[in-house]
Amino acid sequence: MTYAAAAQAAPVPIDVPAGPLRDSLVALSQQTGISIGVSGKLPTDRAPAVHGLLEPGLALDHLLATSRWRAVRVDGMTWRIVPRLVPPVPTVPAAAPPSLSAADDIIITATKRDERLSNIPAAISIMPLRAIAAPGSSHSVGDLLSQTEGAFSTNLGAGRDRIFLRGVADSPFNGPTQSTVGLYLDDARISYATPDPDLRLVDVDRVELLRGPQGALYGTGSLGGIVRLVTTRPDLDHWSGGGAIEASAVMGGAAGGALDAVINAPLVEGRLGLRAVGYTELMPGWIDDSQRGRSNINRVSRSGGRVALRWHPVADWTVDGSFVGQWLNARDSQYATSGLTHATAQAEPHDNDFVAGRIEVHGRIADLDVLSASAIVSHKADSRFDASAVAAARNLTPPLAYQEDRQLTLLTQELRVSDPRARHPWVIGGSVLIADNSNIGAFVPAAGTSVVVRDQDERSLEAAIFGEATQSLPHRFDLTIGLRVFRSVATNEAGPVRQQHLAKIGVTPSATIAWRPADNRLFWLRYASAIRPGGLNGDSTGMAGSRPTFRSDELRSLELGGRATLLNGKIALDGTIFALSWEDLQSDVIGTDGLVTTINAGNARSFGAEFSTKVVLMPFTVEGGMTLQHGRLNGPGPIPGGNDDRHLPVVPDISGHIRLSATAPIGAMIGGAFVNMRYVGKARLSFDPAVALHMGDYIVVDSGLSVTRGTWKASIGITNMANGRGDSFSFGNPFTFRSVDQQTPIRPRTASFRMERRF
Repeated sequence: MTYAAAAQAAPVPIDVPAGPLRDSLVALSQQTGISIGVSGKLPTDRAPAVHGLLEPGLALDHLLATSRWRAVRVDGMTWRIVPRLVPPVPTVPAAAPPSLSAADDIIITATKRDERLSNIPAAISIMPLRAIAAPGSSHSVGDLLSQTEGAFSTNLGAGRDRIFLRGVADSPFNGPTQSTVGLYLDDARISYATPDPDLRLVDVDRVELLRGPQGALYGTGSLGGIVRLVTTRPDLDHWSGGGAIEASAVMGGAAGGALDAVINAPLVEGRLGLRAVGYTELMPGWIDDSQRGRSNINRVSRSGGRVALRWHPVADWTVDGSFVGQWLNARDSQYATSGLTHATAQAEPHDNDFVAGRIEVHGRIADLDVLSASAIVSHKADSRFDASAVAAARNLTPPLAYQEDRQLTLLTQELRVSDPRARHPWVIGGSVLIADNSNIGAFVPAAGTSVVVRDQDERSLEAAIFGEATQSLPHRFDLTIGLRVFRSVATNEAGPVRQQHLAKIGVTPSATIAWRPADNRLFWLRYASAIRPGGLNGDSTGMAGSRPTFRSDELRSLELGGRATLLNGKIALDGTIFALSWEDLQSDVIGTDGLVTTINAGNARSFGAEFSTKVVLMPFTVEGGMTLQHGRLNGPGPIPGGNDDRHLPVVPDISGHIRLSATAPIGAMIGGAFVNMRYVGKARLSFDPAVALHMGDYIVVDSGLSVTRGTWKASIGITNMANGRGDSFSFGNPFTFRSVDQQTPIRPRTASFRMERRF
């Protein structure tokens, strides 16, 4: 699903900081939904800040007031930017066709060069940030996935979840394998073989999502696609900031709240600026422990922030640096065995600490864009489980705990050059990734010393060169070819297993044929691929029956897609039909001893469709989407037992959502309201036929109201209005889930209030 707010003739709240004109146009398009087309290269002028309650066209005029450009109105939702010395012409040149709709003409960089969303022949979405602005949400990537086609997440708990795109799901368990989805902060990769860090999305400009394998541009660990968090950059000319306070209460549970703050400071006007973000949050609990007599045990605290510096040393060159930190602590697990309770001999806390630093240098040499992105990430995820159920088998004294400590250190460097010109756009580059991923697991008895059963350390090095280019063809066809060549080397050590080196040379191509029969229609046929290198298991005891190594897996995809608009952009349609072939599928499984090990589950085939639509009938907007997919193991795999159910885990065969929203002036204020309903179909927990647990098959309805006056905004929201108990995840404790019925109920009805102000 692509996103921009519905364009309106009435004034709307606008907050666009001063900065490069190209960035300002993107921000204005996102905030108002207007379509902004540009003839030729994107403008490189600087734009002043624009704040207040303004009609979108007037705000655009303010942005262009000091530039060499002016706006020509095409229709009620579309403007075209032309040089001031060139008189307006009735049509846009063929080299730069107009955008499909207001929802599609957003300039994005997920394809590693500046492109209009309307011109990209791929299943790409700008995920709706309004979903995380709604009170009651956790302001995380997981909140967005329920509003986007082909995207799913586990619900093990904050800081412990895995993200899946387009049905490319290998396992719900957190083992040593790379994620199937690459997570990026701006142009820096921040994920590898750890769960989603669950960053709170405060002062984030947008979230870009690419579905399907992205091996040509993004390399390993992108079998299902990529999610890219694009932060708001510092404004070098004006002071600004804002803050928000939020309170929430769960029916039958506890209360929570959050504080967010943002400040922007131009240290040297036009040259150097700083932007700082800080937040703290208490997520309320709603699960009780009957054995220990504790209530609301799954409370989570989350604190963090971001500091960014932008330096503009010379024209057309910027240097961006940032530091990001977040510390998340969950008091206990959130699964239940009866109603909203479970029974354990001891608490099961979970910590997730994330720290990252990055430096990006971006500029132009002649007509070429040059970008260098460097980053270092430290990600620590610790979990503790009640393992008393296996104390006798381990000859240890109950109560027994299992402590798992995971640490990822990730260094990345990428240098790329691109030519974004409309007729022959291309990008070439090279990248290096170094990852050190350690996993230590130990049983901790009530008396005596700890017993280490897992001591694994994997050091990975990947170097690659990549490129992609587009060639225009007759009859409004385009051909895009991409290719990545990489070499990866993994050095593994696990317990008594001697050091092993696993090396692989791989090639991941992509090819796309696109056809634009009209300016408001685009169709494409795309082939893409991705590879995930193999590795070594870390079970030092062999109790899980694991194999010492697991092989690389490879995924190939073919998709037929299209998007179109009707009635001058009032109706937008987007759809994709896809087929996937997945060889030597890597999967994390839990052995009978409760420990995670990795296997090659076999080959899999998947096919399906993703559809979305948006209808704008001011002041109302109706949006909806549906995902249909059929993912199965193809042929017998190494897992013993029956083979009747060959479903890929976690992702349902059917899911969908529909949202009705309205925005209208109320005197000097702007009022807003929405109702959102989503359905999650039935899904299977894992491949293991002995663990025939299912989840899903539930409906959730959320609603909210908001009022904006100048720089103030107040909003209220209710999530899970029907107070349903749908099982969002059939797993909690790996040592008892085979013998005790476990589930993760969706959060009960929650009422929230949020007040925010910008200055």
